[in-house]
This record gives sequence, C-alpha cells and structure tokens, in this order.
Amino acid sequence: MFLRQEIDRFMALTKEMKKGLKMLDDAIAGIAVMSLDLEIMSQCFQDNKVPPKWEPNLGYPSLKPLSSWFDDLMLRLTFIEKWYYEGCPDTYWLSAFFFPQGFMTASLQTYARKTQTPIDALKFKTNVKPFGPDNVTEVPEDGVNIHGLFL
Repeated sequence: MFLRQEIDRFMALTKEMKKGLKMLDDAIAGIAVMSLDLEIMSQCFQDNKVPPKWEPNLGYPSLKPLSSWFDDLMLRLTFIEKWYYEGCPDTYWLSAFFFPQGFMTASLQTYARKTQTPIDALKFKTNVKPFGPDNVTEVPEDGVNIHGLFL
C-alpha cells in the first residue's frame, strides 16, 4: 500500500512536469500564449531553480538547485521502479520517499500483523551497520534495512 501511495505521488509530479514543459515549449515556439506561470517556470530554468508548481505543491522538500534536483528525482524514480518490478529491496532508501513516516508506520504495521501485537505497543530498535546500501549481506526476518538517514 505504501509503495502504491509513493508511486501516485511521483506520477502526479511527473505528469505536472510533462504538462508544464509541453506548454512552455509551445509558448516558446509561439503556438500558445506565454502565461505568468510559464514565464515564472522559464525564469526558474534560467536561474537553475525548481519551478514553484513542482516543488512545494507536488514535489518533495529540497534545497538543491534544479540540475541536482532533477538528478535526484531520476535516482528516486529508479529506486521506486526497481522496487515495483523486482520486489522488496534488501535496503530501503528512506530519504527517497515523499512520506518517510508512512514507510516507518507501514513497517510497524507489517510486524504487528505478523505477531498479532498491538501497534501502539511497538517501538523501533535501530542498529547502525558499518556498510553502505550496496554491501548489504543480510535482510532481517523482522524489520527492514534502511539507508539515506541523515542527522
């Protein structure tokens, strides 16, 4: 369920991006009228900023300039796509999610259902591992491996 919600959020963002870019392309070509929103988008591109219709409304919070934000978006989409087509990963990129708290709650719910324990009686236990996401050697029977957590 959590994966489906994340996919829906990414789909809404990419749909708006595609629509806005097409409209801007048409406006630059003289096929459509250059609206204020399109002018703002064009100025954002020139300033290497994420257009306001993308980031605060549909996108995830980020302080990155547009070029880095776009590279990051592609990595996030690749992670979600791989999870969707290949199944659960050995480690989850927590900071790739729109709503990481939802992922953590879903992890608790999975364990609560499995053990028939009330979810409000559960707590997280964190074990910091000395390896990165590419070097995961074991997947816990209960719980999940995460990476991308910043303090």
